[in-house]
Amino acid sequence: MKIWYQSASAFGYEPVWDDYGQTLQAQCRAVVHPDTEVHVRGIPVMVRDIENWKAMQYFQNIETINNMQQAQREGFDAFVIGCTLDVGLAEGRSLLDIPVIGISETAYHMAMTLGRRFAVVTSSSAFCEVYGEQVVRYGVDRRYMPGPYIVHASEEEIASSLGKPGPLLDKFIVQAKRAVEDGASVIILGPAFLTTMACRAGLKEIDGAPVLDTISLAVKTAEMMVGLNRAGLMPSRCIGVYAKPQGDWVEPAFEKLKTVFKINR
Repeated sequence: MKIWYQSASAFGYEPVWDDYGQTLQAQCRAVVHPDTEVHVRGIPVMVRDIENWKAMQYFQNIETINNMQQAQREGFDAFVIGCTLDVGLAEGRSLLDIPVIGISETAYHMAMTLGRRFAVVTSSSAFCEVYGEQVVRYGVDRRYMPGPYIVHASEEEIASSLGKPGPLLDKFIVQAKRAVEDGASVIILGPAFLTTMACRAGLKEIDGAPVLDTISLAVKTAEMMVGLNRAGLMPSRCIGVYAKPQGDWVEPAFEKLKTVFKINR
């Protein structure tokens, strides 16, 4: 089994992300079966603090959607979106026949099986907006504690703290403790860089509340979904859900779209 793990970082393209990407690879491979391969890939064009810019997200998302199609062409069995914005989740499920896993969607649903209410401790106000929109879209908002629980830090600050996570991680622990005091029984760290930092530091729980390793969870879910996919379980193809474009009109339509967008098929 081969799983493509799509990081939102520029791992493989910018040296500053090397340590993060290598740590991410080890984190993924530690939880899968011995015969499962996990390939971590970055994106060539990474816009810093992308969560702040809806317009920029639109253009950056195309990189991930192109990689989804590449993964299926190259024989991968599943695609994991390792960006907590769940970039291209609906689009991927409507394009691909292999499972497409969103790291945030998966984390929210698992959180509800482990506790009553969950909170996301994050690094910016913009991420709070993103997660607030997601929980409504995924139908889990009644179990979500909005906080906000924030320690302001850029993605690069978090990634560069992997070697010495103590000072920055301590600040996030303070916010997580506050969330638990407010009634959270499960803690999610977002963006994914934070999860890797916490994993490397061995942080698994705070005051009795589990801290989800959302990266490992997404990869294990992908592994499970491959088995279910092979047994015939597919995404809904109802119009308005994950309907897959089919028919003679599809390729001509994509050819026209290629005149505007850089689409790889």
